[in-house]
Amino acid sequence: MQTWGAEVHPSPSNLTNAGKKILGENPDSPGSLGIAISEAVEDAATHEDTKYSLGSVLNHVYCIKPSSDSKPKNSLNLPVRNLMCLSGV
Repeated sequence: MQTWGAEVHPSPSNLTNAGKKILGENPDSPGSLGIAISEAVEDAATHEDTKYSLGSVLNHVYCIKPSSDSKPKNSLNLPVRNLMCLSGV
């Protein structure tokens, strides 16, 4: 994801109210997919230019394909700012 300019943050984080609350209660929280989803939904709800996609549970893929000028093209015409939750579990 970072190859295409994405920022990657571990969850829980200090970037959302949900993450701050969890870290306040348990600073050593290892996180979970549920926490990551909560943070992603909160971030999407508070940024007008952001959409959240339930890709981790609905088996669909955000496709980027090269255009004729060899630059990445957003083939689904989605906003540039998208959120994903990834889990190693």
